[in-house]
Amino acid sequence: MNNELISLKDYRCINSWRLQRVLLLALASTASPGVLALNTGTDLNLSLKPIAGGMAGAAYARPQEVSAALFGNPAALTQFKGFNFSLGAAILEPDVDNYQSNNGFTNHSHSLAQNYLAPDIALGAEVLPGFVIGAGVSVDSGIGADYRTHPINGGAGLGLGGAGAGGAATLPLLVELLSLSSNVGAAYEVTPDLSLGAALTVGFGLGQFGTTGNTTGLSGLTGDFGGTTSSVHGIGIRGAFGATYQLTQDVKLSASLKSPLQYRYKNVLSTTVGGSQEYQSVKLDQPLELTWGIAANATPNLLLEADVAWKNWSNSSLYKDVYDDQFLAMLGGQYTHGNWQFRSGYSYASELLRDNPNGTVGGFKGLGTLPLNTSVPGVLNSNDLIKVVQTTLGPVVWQHTATAGLGYAFTPKFRLDAFAAYAFEGSADRSTLALGDYHVSASEWALGAGANFKF
Repeated sequence: MNNELISLKDYRCINSWRLQRVLLLALASTASPGVLALNTGTDLNLSLKPIAGGMAGAAYARPQEVSAALFGNPAALTQFKGFNFSLGAAILEPDVDNYQSNNGFTNHSHSLAQNYLAPDIALGAEVLPGFVIGAGVSVDSGIGADYRTHPINGGAGLGLGGAGAGGAATLPLLVELLSLSSNVGAAYEVTPDLSLGAALTVGFGLGQFGTTGNTTGLSGLTGDFGGTTSSVHGIGIRGAFGATYQLTQDVKLSASLKSPLQYRYKNVLSTTVGGSQEYQSVKLDQPLELTWGIAANATPNLLLEADVAWKNWSNSSLYKDVYDDQFLAMLGGQYTHGNWQFRSGYSYASELLRDNPNGTVGGFKGLGTLPLNTSVPGVLNSNDLIKVVQTTLGPVVWQHTATAGLGYAFTPKFRLDAFAAYAFEGSADRSTLALGDYHVSASEWALGAGANFKF
């Protein structure tokens, strides 16, 4: 009889481990490169958080810090009983180069948009049995490119008479879009296995879009074409909803949804197209996002997680003109040895830039004296100028990101964590009629650290 009981116990353990492997393999197959970074598009997801950053942002099912639950899948807040507080920050360094060529001339423009600091603060408290609330502030999206000192060559084929190579117009293009989110969330443990949660985001967005530079002595589009953008800000609101389910003792599933976060940037770009100076406004949406994932303890000390996110850029104001819908696969692991935690991760993002962009971005009709969505047969296609925008102002072209992290628990109530991440160089090319060919190569790295307190 005892042998039979031992045999039955072993059988259950073996089948539980088999189930874990099957689920992990199934999720990994849905995230294969055929259907599929630090930031993807302009979204950062969980990639800059002190613990999740070391696991490539794979923290939607079993987050190891309260901030990742609050800004990822709010249902995971129920995994943080008692009172939890996290404080961290990360530095993000993009490295973007654009190369222009046409009619025998070439030009190299290096973006000076660097040194981004992303703070991350969150707390959570169990106020009733199984009911946890949380609040926090974090930078959850952003992008920047700055060619003021290395202007983009606009191509000589239009006869603009500029000061650039081959008589081309020189464009000191500039974009900076940053979103600081304040989140409040709540989650309830409906059963010991099922948790549901929701979060409300109030976002504060900063935006610049256009050109800026020396305009002394200019006439029309001649020479350095600057002074079309202003620095503006806006406020937006979004909601998030999620669920987690404990499938077995060692396997947890998750699913979540985030609604779009819309900003309206008033009078951000000036134009004289139409005969008089006009300041144009634009709506910008951080996209609808769906995530699903699985986390499992492969061994008592080894946690593995795999998540997939889908981003609906094709229905987002402004971004839909230059970006396609995107899949992001995040794979992460954490091994615990005594008071130490060792983490690593990898993410893969599908290609983002549209092969055939629209003729404008956000409905803008002009950039200074330069009209958008205009074609000249045999000289200029209606979307040629937006192809330039793709490779200069929206150049998120990396797809592979590797991460590593380290943590140490000084006491059961206090720990420190740090991570490093590198998005390997990616590239994209766009060809136009009169403006020439544009090639962008870009990579990115990040370092971050933080402290976690539990009471």
